[in-house]
Amino acid sequence: MMIVFRFLKEVINKRYLIYSLVKRDFQNQYTGSYFGIMWNFIQPIVFIFILWFVLNIGFNLKRIENTNHIFWLISGMICWLHFSDVFSSSTQIIQQYSFLIKKMDLSLGILPIARLLSASINHFIFIFLTVFFGLLMEVSPSFCFLQIFYYTFALQVLLLGLCWLASSTSIFIKDVNNIVTIIVQFGFWITPVFWSIDNVPQNYQWIIKLNPLHYLVTGYRDSLIYQIPFWQKPLETIYFWVFSLIILFIGAVVFRKLRPHFAEVI
Repeated sequence: MMIVFRFLKEVINKRYLIYSLVKRDFQNQYTGSYFGIMWNFIQPIVFIFILWFVLNIGFNLKRIENTNHIFWLISGMICWLHFSDVFSSSTQIIQQYSFLIKKMDLSLGILPIARLLSASINHFIFIFLTVFFGLLMEVSPSFCFLQIFYYTFALQVLLLGLCWLASSTSIFIKDVNNIVTIIVQFGFWITPVFWSIDNVPQNYQWIIKLNPLHYLVTGYRDSLIYQIPFWQKPLETIYFWVFSLIILFIGAVVFRKLRPHFAEVI
């Protein structure tokens, strides 16, 4: 774990560089675009609307788990959309900043962090809009609303480990790009984003709960809808953090080991 702690110290020391990279990455997303930042919201909103239309009109599901279906759907989708966006783009992070590879004074490990923070800007805007939408639908505000920041932090920790792992290995193994694509595609269907785990037989629910995204998606809904504190799920919380910290450690070690060889491949 010393590798992780040393790297975190380096991140703090280079926080101004990270800020510059985050600003650059955020601005580059909208270069030459007429709608600019709106594209980050148009596509997810259209996708959520299509899901809602199919489930409400096609399957006539007006309510799920005793709450409004559209708000239930959005509460889980904002978590999944952030995960899929960051993880899908993680395989191209190093290539995008290939001009920095030969600058040995730069810790390339901060590039995934910059991408993660850049995407988090839109994520927090989505959280704010979701909370506002919930209040319009007469969802009672509570202290548990603040718990959404805990689950967001947990999501960032998991993503950071995955980004370090995917961004470094994809340079040497091109198949990693396809593997990440498959994980994101199938992950959407095996994560209870638009369906409830209560629909799964009790004997098989533990399999679904092995997916760390289940903890996060459910946690977002626990914060915004059901007002369930995370400490009321101790086993799931312990499992998630053990899993995430292992991924974080593996990602940091692999990135550090492969870093000296980036220039040879790119």
